[in-house]
Amino acid sequence: MLDLAHVVLHLGLCQAIGRAPAAATLAVRVHLTDHTGRMHVDHVYRLQRGEDPEAVIEFDSTFGIYRLDVEVPKYRCSATDYLFFIAGANRTITEQLHDAPAPPPPKPMLLSGTAPQSFLYVQPTFVLFDKRAVACDKPIPEALPSNIVVENDQDGYYAWLYPEPSTAASSPAQLALRLRTTTHQYHYVRIPIPYPVPWGGWPESIQFNVTQDMVDDLAGKPVNTLLCPKLWRTSAG
Repeated sequence: MLDLAHVVLHLGLCQAIGRAPAAATLAVRVHLTDHTGRMHVDHVYRLQRGEDPEAVIEFDSTFGIYRLDVEVPKYRCSATDYLFFIAGANRTITEQLHDAPAPPPPKPMLLSGTAPQSFLYVQPTFVLFDKRAVACDKPIPEALPSNIVVENDQDGYYAWLYPEPSTAASSPAQLALRLRTTTHQYHYVRIPIPYPVPWGGWPESIQFNVTQDMVDDLAGKPVNTLLCPKLWRTSAG
């Protein structure tokens, strides 16, 4: 059996809760469901409002993709997101509670993987290029507009790739991992996945694990160039 992921959820409080007295008790409902609708976490956490602008909740989850729904019924605040958990990994998540009416659920592609702690020092992020204008071992063109959120943990990273209307309407895009060099320039590594992917009611999830050897191998490689190492491979999440 795969090890559980330990999740630390930081909840930014909504305006309605922000006006509540510090001694108030918050009943926070946390639901975690899979693509079949099966509930994996269904719990009400009772927390004191306190003085902080956020609340912290911890729980464990099995490996996979889940929809997270958080609700504080008394204050009509909620949050929804899609998450991927890596077996045995610690995961720190930041979510913002919204006052009613809450925004519609997001429709992201999820990209995540294990990574060495040194990965944090190269400031990993992801960018998109017009696939017609980019080629392996050639200088990169100007990046396309994108809406990509990355969270880095000690032993892995997690990215949400949200649809960007101007990009989705154009030709297929090439996703690349951007890593900062010791000279404050950037390496760009091709991520071999199709993008964008039409929304089918549940997020596509890609797992892309990074090792220390993979990072070290970039030393001395050209900067501002699309690098296409053969050993950098993805798998379905």
